[in-house]
Amino acid sequence: MAPTPTQDAKAARLLEILKPYLFQLLRDAPDFGEVSITAVIHDGDIGRVKLGAEVARAVAPRADRGQR
Repeated sequence: MAPTPTQDAKAARLLEILKPYLFQLLRDAPDFGEVSITAVIHDGDIGRVKLGAEVARAVAPRADRGQR
């Protein structure tokens, strides 16, 4: 089912609200890890935005750390 003009307009409006938060998140993105953005929507509008960034590093195998 194709989106309707009303659905496209709603998506564009919500995207405009999220863009500054998304750019902030991507500016501060770690070199290795994850970023996340969560938007809480109430009555068709964004009421809260949560941003997250997590740094991830691989840990050397136990044998390479001198442990058994």
